[in-house]
Amino acid sequence: MIMKLTNYCAPKTNRESNVEDWLLSPFAGLPAFTRYLDPGYFSAQKPLVAEVHEDAENFYANFEVPGVKKENVKLDLNNRLLTVNVEKKVRQGESESSYTLTRSISLPDSVNPEKISAKLEDGILVVTLPKAEQSKPRSIELS
Repeated sequence: MIMKLTNYCAPKTNRESNVEDWLLSPFAGLPAFTRYLDPGYFSAQKPLVAEVHEDAENFYANFEVPGVKKENVKLDLNNRLLTVNVEKKVRQGESESSYTLTRSISLPDSVNPEKISAKLEDGILVVTLPKAEQSKPRSIELS
C-alpha cells in the first residue's frame, strides 16, 4: 500500500477569520487544491495561440503573446519545423514566477528559410515566411 504524505493547514481558532478566509479562498486548506490557487498554473497549461494565413507572396504565423518582452521570445527553425518559445513572467505580490509556452509549426517546402523575419508589436508576434520564387503564382501566356 502506498500512502502519499501532504501538508495540512490546521484551522484557525478565531471563528470569524475562518469564515472570512474560507469565503476568500474556500479550498486553501485542502492540499489537493493548493496548486490551483497559483495564478500561473492554468496559464502554463494553455497552448500558445497561433493563427496561420497566406497571401500571394508570404505565409504569416501570428502568435498571441500579451505582456511578453522581445528578449523573452525565442524562434528556432530546424528541418522545416518552426518552434516558438515564450517565457512569461507572473508577478504576485512580491514574488515572481515564470513559465514557458511553446508552439511548433511545420513549414511547407515552398517557404524560403533564408528570408524568414519576425516582429513583436502590441502583444502579437508576427512571423513572415516568404514563399520561394518557384512556388509563387504566375501567369502563363498562350502561344
